[in-house]
Amino acid sequence: MNDINRAALAAALESSTRLAIRFELLPISGLREAARELPEGAVVTVTCSPRHGLERTLEAAEWLVGSGFRVVPHLAARLVRNHDHLQRLLQHVAMLGIEDVFVVGGDVPRAVGDYPHGLALLEDMARLALRPVRIGVPAYPEGHHHIEPPCLQHDLEAKATFADYAVTQLCFEARPLLDWRDRQTRLGLRLPVYAGIPGVIERKRLLGIALRLGIGSSVKSLRRQSGRMSRLFGPSAYRPDALVDELGAVLGASDSGFAGLHVYTFNQVADTRTWLEKLEGRQRTASPEAESVPGK
Repeated sequence: MNDINRAALAAALESSTRLAIRFELLPISGLREAARELPEGAVVTVTCSPRHGLERTLEAAEWLVGSGFRVVPHLAARLVRNHDHLQRLLQHVAMLGIEDVFVVGGDVPRAVGDYPHGLALLEDMARLALRPVRIGVPAYPEGHHHIEPPCLQHDLEAKATFADYAVTQLCFEARPLLDWRDRQTRLGLRLPVYAGIPGVIERKRLLGIALRLGIGSSVKSLRRQSGRMSRLFGPSAYRPDALVDELGAVLGASDSGFAGLHVYTFNQVADTRTWLEKLEGRQRTASPEAESVPGK
């Protein structure tokens, strides 16, 4: 990693004021154990699944708030029944002192109520006094397996009117992220964007997740590259060192780069935290000036 990348990455890792690192957890068995492995006061996002619903997400959020974390619950539009249901959800969020939510469409084939997609929910939320201070929306540098690229772009631009930041889908190569961010900058996207990266995770599981999310193009690309296939399909855990290294120079540049990292942990937190601590240690060792970064 060159000196520029070291300094940029150190600043992103250590700046709490920009919420530079966010950890995503799944509201399933083992969430509490996983959360206990996170840094104290970390920003934790909680997903929402069709199986467990919004209530499970908010139950997990309540426990996390009580444990001292800064929590960002996911609100899946297709699981919100109607305007009254939305108001009750936002009242619950406000009661917990949560000021940040992440609005997604939701992984169900058909909406249970009045909101067929995330944009419809955002439009309704904008009319409410209970609108949270910050709202995030998803972005898809490698596309979406059910949505054509022009529609994705139009959707992101429409959502940007109502949102405060975006988070990219899981990527395990830097090039799609960098190319997509360059294009969004040219198109005038002003939202801060968090780069979505995997934490430390077993390689075969990562491959399965990537294929389920519809980012098989990355897998094909890796297969074509010399030496990459063995690293992806090998028995050891994946660590995103190379990915973060390549992103280092644009981390912390919210106008044309990435405001920080969104770590998809899949509740495999202990190894991810160890990796991050080692990474931070390397940055401090390699770049002494990083120790004076405000917010450390």
